[in-house]
Amino acid sequence: MVIAAHRATLDTLLVGAKVHRRPGDPAPGAAIGIRDGRIVAVGTAADFEGAVSAGTQVIDLAGRTVLPAFVDSHTHFHRGSVLRSLYLDFDAIQPASVGEVTAAVRERAAVTPPDGWIQGDNLSALRLNEARLPDRRELDAAGDGRPVVLRGIGKHVVAASSAALVAAGIDAQTIDPPGGRIERDADGQPSGILHERAKLRLDQSHPDSAVPRPGRGDRRQALLQGFASLHRVGVTTIHEMVRLPEEADDYAALRAEGELGVRVRLYYRIHESPLSLEWLEALGIRSGLGDDWLRIQGVKISVDGFCIFRNAAVYEPYRGEPENCGLLRIEPEHLVDLIRRANAQGLQVAVHAVGSRAVDLALDAFAAAMPANSGPHRLEHAYVDVDDAQLARAHSLGLAWSTQPAFFTAYEREWAEIFGPQRRDRMMPLAQGQRLGLPILLNSDYPCAPIDPLEGIRRAVRHASAAPGRDPRGLDLVAAWEGFTSTPASVAGERNLGRLTEGAWADLVVLDADPFDAEIDLATLSVRATMMAGTLVFGEGEVLG
Repeated sequence: MVIAAHRATLDTLLVGAKVHRRPGDPAPGAAIGIRDGRIVAVGTAADFEGAVSAGTQVIDLAGRTVLPAFVDSHTHFHRGSVLRSLYLDFDAIQPASVGEVTAAVRERAAVTPPDGWIQGDNLSALRLNEARLPDRRELDAAGDGRPVVLRGIGKHVVAASSAALVAAGIDAQTIDPPGGRIERDADGQPSGILHERAKLRLDQSHPDSAVPRPGRGDRRQALLQGFASLHRVGVTTIHEMVRLPEEADDYAALRAEGELGVRVRLYYRIHESPLSLEWLEALGIRSGLGDDWLRIQGVKISVDGFCIFRNAAVYEPYRGEPENCGLLRIEPEHLVDLIRRANAQGLQVAVHAVGSRAVDLALDAFAAAMPANSGPHRLEHAYVDVDDAQLARAHSLGLAWSTQPAFFTAYEREWAEIFGPQRRDRMMPLAQGQRLGLPILLNSDYPCAPIDPLEGIRRAVRHASAAPGRDPRGLDLVAAWEGFTSTPASVAGERNLGRLTEGAWADLVVLDADPFDAEIDLATLSVRATMMAGTLVFGEGEVLG
C-alpha cells in the first residue's frame, strides 16, 4: 500500500481528515503520515497500519479539513512585533481624533523619563475627525517637551515634536530632499509632518538616526510573542523585508538558539537603508543561502510612497490636490543599476511600486536591467490606477505580482476619500492578473494590515471592480488560496512548502470546514490548529476536541 516501502514507524499520524494536497485538490484518503517533520504519504488510515507504534502520536481530526499552512510573502514582522510590544500602537488604540492621539501620548509621557523618547506607529490622518496628524506644538504639549515621533502606517510619514526635530537637526533651513516633503507652517517652520525621505534623521534606519532603537533583549522577546500570533492564523512562513542589520541578526540568533518560531525568508532593503548591495556583493550573498528555517531570498527596492499619505506616484492627481501626483524615491538610472547588479549576483529582486507612474518606472527598469524571464523577480503592490497593459507587460517580463487584498478591509474608507469611488473601484485588478497568467502572491504587508490569510483570501475572492469591461469577480478561490500557499513557495523556489505531498514539510493548517465546499460561507471559517514540521504549534485540548 502507500506506506509499504517505509519500514520506520511514524512520529505522527493524522486521521479523520479531509486533506487537500494543494488548494482545491482533495486527496482520496483521510490520513497523513509524518516522520522527522516531513510528510511520508497521504492515504487512508489502513495504509499506515504497519508504521504505527506505541510511540506514534495519533490525532483524530474528526472530519476537519487539512490544507498547506500559509505563507505571508511580504511582511515587516520584526518592526511590527517591536511596535506591538514597545511603542504606542495606534492600530490597536483606534483614536478617532487628534485629541485622542495626544491623550495617548500624554499617558505615555507620565511614565517616561524627562529625556526619554515617546514613539508610536500605525497612525492614519484619515481615521481622525480632523483628517490630519498632530503637529509639533500639539505633541510638545502632550509630551511635556519630550521628543515624540509618531510614525504613519508603513513608516511613510512621521509626526514629530519640536524636541525631536531639534535632535534631528530639522529646521526652517532644511530643504526638502529628493523623494521627500516637509510640511511647513505659514512662517516657513517645519510643522512636524515629514513625508517619505524627508524623515531624515527621524527615520530609525537612517545611518545617523537620532531616534533610539530598542535593545536586543526587548526585540527578541517581542518576536517570540509575535510568533505565537502567526501560529493562531495558520502562518508558518514569512517573507520578511529587513531594513536594519539587527533585524537579520535577531532572526539568526533565534535560529541558532532553536527559538525561531516560523520559517523566515529575508529580503534586504538596499536603498534608503544601512544595508547595501555593495555589502551583499562583497560577501558573495545570493538567494538561497541558509536553511529551511532561515534563508536569504533577495533584495527590496522602493520606487514610490504609500497612497494613504498621497505619496504613491500616479499620473492623475490626488483628489483635492491638483498639483500632487505623489513622490518618486529613486532615480531611474539608479534603479536600473541596482536591479542589474542584484540579478547578476543571483538575488531575487522585489520592487515596491504602488501607483501607476511608479509601476511604469519599475517595469522600464526591469526591461532595461536584464533579459526577459531571467527572474522570477517581484513587483510589489501595484494596485493604484494599474491597467491591463501594465499587468501584461509584467507578465511578459516574467515577474510575479505581490499584492495585498486585505487592504480593501483596512483602507477602503481612506481610498474612497483620497481617490473617489471610481478610482477606488479600479484598485487591484486581480481577475485580469489571473487571466494573464501572472503568478499572484497575496500577503499582508504587516503591520500595514493585520496578518490574517483567511481575510486576505476572502477579500481577494469577493473583490469587485466596477470598471467597464473588466471581470468583476476578483480571483477564483483556488488562485486566492494558492496566493497564500503554493505560489509564494514556488516563486521562492521552494518545492517542500505550500503543498502536502510526499517529502514536503509537514506545515499544515486544520480548518473547521472545507472552504472548497460550495455550501460553506468563507466568513465563518477559522483555523483550529497549525502544525509546523510535524509539531503542533497551535491547537490543543478544546481546539481539537
